[in-house]
Order: sequence, then structure tokens, then C-alpha cells
Amino acid sequence: MIGGATKLTIIYKFVSKLFKRIPYTHINPDEAVALGTAIQAAMKERHKDVKEVILTDVCPFTLGTEVVRQIGEGKYEDGYFCPIIERNTVIPASRTERVYTVHDDQTELCINILQGEHRFAKFNVLLGKMLIEIPKNKAGEEAIDITYTYDINSILEVEAVVVSTKKVHSQIIKGQTIDMDDEAIAARLKELSYLKIPPREQEANKLIITKAERLYSESTGEIRRRIEHELLKFDIALNSQNKSKIDAARNKLEEVVEYLKEDY
Repeated sequence: MIGGATKLTIIYKFVSKLFKRIPYTHINPDEAVALGTAIQAAMKERHKDVKEVILTDVCPFTLGTEVVRQIGEGKYEDGYFCPIIERNTVIPASRTERVYTVHDDQTELCINILQGEHRFAKFNVLLGKMLIEIPKNKAGEEAIDITYTYDINSILEVEAVVVSTKKVHSQIIKGQTIDMDDEAIAARLKELSYLKIPPREQEANKLIITKAERLYSESTGEIRRRIEHELLKFDIALNSQNKSKIDAARNKLEEVVEYLKEDY
């Protein structure tokens, strides 16, 4: 434990009870904080003694939105939490999740911007709301891409794009301690625009698609069918806009391509 408050007996007892183990207290709690501050200051100065030290900031809490889940044939239940940027994600970060309408002739969709770890939305912290107008259509035919971009300055930009109309809605949420003005925030978010590159246009994904398509054109028979099958799965993952699904599908496609190249 570090920090001056950890010297208090009540903190020591609480941590021991919470984690059911005796905390490690051999480090001076005040020196640890001072040392970390010194290292951070040296890194900002680009001091030669810490040129090989790397510190990263992470998102402390999961950021997401509220969604409706299908719980049976034709039955839906609202109030579920859909994570978009998971806690401990290295920041700055930008993640996109695609959601769909669940009712026929639905004309609007409410995006609740949430922070927390509970699977039910009502137990998480509501940071803001966005009401998005959408064209009337059958259930599941209209989609909205929700992009969260989170910065080390505790600035969260929520961008919602109606897929059919390409209309963009955005909202910026900043921490109470942020003293940046609107112009500075806009400039910072513009710097982070590179994070919002669509998954299909990201270099790693474009590269493996090119490799797979080249092997497809050079091969025949079972090898060609296998590549086509994996490419189709990768396309589905890319369309889902879910980073974990995309990464898993890309890794699988890479394995298959390398394996089939040897056979071919």
C-alpha cells in the first residue's frame, strides 16, 4: 500500500478484511508517491536517465451504454449495460459499438452514457444522454454506430452515426476538474481523430485481407473454400464493430493463411 493515508490502522484493517490477506507494507508509503512523481516529472522533461521508462494511463472505469437484450423468441428486456471502452484500457482510446432498432417504425433511440461495472445499467453512473432521430423502418433494419473516444485529460466524446443517413450526433463530457476551454478540447479531440479509423481501413486488417485474397486467387479446391469461409467470418466481425471480435477473427484468419500457405 502507498500513500500517507495507508498508515492509518483503520485503512490497514479494512484492506486486510476486503482482500482477506495481510497487505504488503514494507515500502515507505510517502516515499513511493514522491518517487512516482519524480519519475513522471523526469519523463515530461525527457531526462536521459528515464528514457527507457514507459508509463501509460488507463481508463479507470468501464464506459458504455444501455441496451435491450433478447431473452426469448420475440421477447426483449431493457436495462442491460453494454461496455464500449473496458476499464484498464490504455488511453487515449476510441471504440465503436453498433446497435440496432428493436421495434417496427421506431423513430428515435436514446443513448444513455454510462460508467461502471455492473451488468445492469441502473446500477452504473449516468454521465449523460443523447436522443437520436432515425428513419422509420422494420425492427433491426436501422443501425447506429456509437463511438466513445476517451482522452488522458478525462474528456469523453460520444459520437453516434445513423448508418443509413450518415447523420452524426456528438456530445462531449468532461471531468469536473478539467480547466480546458471548449477550443482546447476541440483541438485535442481533433488530434485523436486518427483513433476513429473504421476497422476495415485499419492497416492490420487491410493487410491480412490482402494476404488472404491473394492466396485465394492463387489456390483452388478445398484451400480456396477454407479461405473464403474465414474471410466471411472476418467480414461479419468487421461489420459488428466489436474490437474483441475483430481481433479474434483477424488472429484466426492469420493462422489459417499461414497454415494454408505451407500446404499450398
